[in-house]
Amino acid sequence: MASRVVITGLGVVSPIGCDRNEFWQSCLAGRSGVRRLETPWVTETGLTCQIAATVPDFDAEQAGLSRKQARVLDRTSLFAIGAADDALRDAGFEFAEHPERRGQLKVLGVDSLRLATIIGSGMGGITTLEIAHAIWRESRSKVAIKRFSLPMLIPNAPAGQVAIRFGARGECKAVSTACAAGTMAIGDAYRLVATGEADVVLAGGCEGAAADEDAFGILGFERLHTLSRRNDQPKRASRPFDRERDGFVLGEGAGVLVLEREEHAAARGARVYAAIEAYASNCDAYSMMQLDESGESVCALIDSALQSAGRSRDEVDYVSAHGTSTLSNDRTEATVLRRLFGARTDDIPVTALKSMTGHCIAASGPLETIAAAKSLAEGILTPTINYEYPDPECDVDVVANTPRQRQANLCLKLSYGFGGHNSCLVLSRT
Repeated sequence: MASRVVITGLGVVSPIGCDRNEFWQSCLAGRSGVRRLETPWVTETGLTCQIAATVPDFDAEQAGLSRKQARVLDRTSLFAIGAADDALRDAGFEFAEHPERRGQLKVLGVDSLRLATIIGSGMGGITTLEIAHAIWRESRSKVAIKRFSLPMLIPNAPAGQVAIRFGARGECKAVSTACAAGTMAIGDAYRLVATGEADVVLAGGCEGAAADEDAFGILGFERLHTLSRRNDQPKRASRPFDRERDGFVLGEGAGVLVLEREEHAAARGARVYAAIEAYASNCDAYSMMQLDESGESVCALIDSALQSAGRSRDEVDYVSAHGTSTLSNDRTEATVLRRLFGARTDDIPVTALKSMTGHCIAASGPLETIAAAKSLAEGILTPTINYEYPDPECDVDVVANTPRQRQANLCLKLSYGFGGHNSCLVLSRT
């Protein structure tokens, strides 16, 4: 018999807040984390996009790490550890120092062999990779390259480092499916808990390339013509579903959730934000970059998730959209919702958190899931800022610019990634 899976902890490092409380208040206030970048690599190289949603002033000591520990971690792993620490504390867990392993904690109240870690990242330690490789190419000397460059840059580093930090000896896995990676990590974690293979899972996603001094992450997306060029109005640049949108804004950060067996959570008196009732994933098998504009795979995805949850389309009353602020994605996503829900689409509120955080790649889905869980728990939906000019090709009920008091009961969280990766979580109010 499957276990019911609940969300008991939320952890955040983001452009609009470096802990769960600051993040949530920023969401309700409609704050944008997008900033103008001023480094010479941005201003003097002809980049047409000169904005990003970066994490300001993140201090590794917030996650209990020393400066020495932080020096051997890529920014992406630092964010993941910070968010995991925030999530575990929010879930009510206490820690003890490991008696033999310096810098490692033991999470009290859970069997370490049944504490799992699944963290997604689209680009992993790309910052460490590019710096180390550039030094090697230019100097042909190993002397200046950090000794720990390899374990810093590999894509599974965040998952491994989180597991090591918290002594999580259950399954430890990295998911790398581009912008869907974080949501897929939560989905895989849901399955672990539902099947009884773990009692508690740290699940989410992280990314750390938006603040690169040489803007290498921005360069890659700019060459694909996916980024906004609204450099003179950075805070108004990310505008999902708006008629004037011109591309997404690259972001960074981490979102980590504590997923737990309902019985395990109840036994320790944990607060529950929401339940995860189902997860589904599939592939467009269409394009490395674009959603299949027919929407067939995403329609099938949503129906599959609802069927797994034993729910009907008529019960859905809230959608947390992928909502990138690109012309094609938003149009296709809106078309899918209209096809599935028909006239009811007018009464199903849609939120797009990327309007505030930018597109944090693998961190986006978890950050959006965190906001959705809080919305279900508190009866208030986060706004999609910069929604000024309705697009007739995006005919959905966007929660525009200010929060909306609404007690939703069943939410779809949608994420898609380069390569055709599609994912859907079904969240419910408890």
